[in-house]
Amino acid sequence: MKRKVNGLASVGIIYRAKNPSQIFIEIKDDGHPIKHARRKGCFIGGNWIGENAKEDKRPYHTYRRELREEISFDRPMRNSLDYVLLGVASEESFEPTPEPTIQPTQADKESLAHLKKMMTVFALPFGDYINTITKVALNASDPNNTREGFSALVSYWQVGLNEEDWTLLESLQRKFNNLSNESITMITSLEEMIEKRIEMAFSHDRVLANFFVSKRLLHAINLPMVSDVFSEFVGSPMIDYPVYLEKYDVLRHP
Repeated sequence: MKRKVNGLASVGIIYRAKNPSQIFIEIKDDGHPIKHARRKGCFIGGNWIGENAKEDKRPYHTYRRELREEISFDRPMRNSLDYVLLGVASEESFEPTPEPTIQPTQADKESLAHLKKMMTVFALPFGDYINTITKVALNASDPNNTREGFSALVSYWQVGLNEEDWTLLESLQRKFNNLSNESITMITSLEEMIEKRIEMAFSHDRVLANFFVSKRLLHAINLPMVSDVFSEFVGSPMIDYPVYLEKYDVLRHP
């Protein structure tokens, strides 16, 4: 019998190649439709769902498309359509993320376009994981929660940026404070996440710990972990989406 998952997603673990303890993530704000995710970290990327995802042939394409859409100086109105289509959220509109207080120059736009290209060019497979968010975890963040738990099969890509590109990323992040039109980006480190107890949403904490350990950062065992969520390694990213649909019962997809 095929294993059931609500959907498929693809995200990038973007880090400084010279010092893998430093990473580039997003923090979900209070407009997110799933309260479990609010004020928690997420990786750049998204779900294989919706009209725009129909052209994605494989998980890498989903990561690339989502990154290109998400990392931007533009601030269009956000909505929760992806989560509605996945059946894990009711239909709610987002407010746009705040406009940059400083208008980007042409050089800034070119620098961001270059970084987005490098974040796809240097993406290497890290692994596929089935992440499960239980109803208990949802209830803990929202006493009025009526939604059941859900699971997703997530393809993770490790994206190591060289010193020149990482320095450029730091410069843009410092200048604009946010490079995303969906969440609030930040550059942080394993040490800061431990010290400030920065949690990750959607079971990403388990995978991030595995990533850090793979880079011989063994103190990753001290990362804060969200209760009542689970993550299971199931292999390397597969060649294309038809293979996933043959192997898994994917409840929601394009």
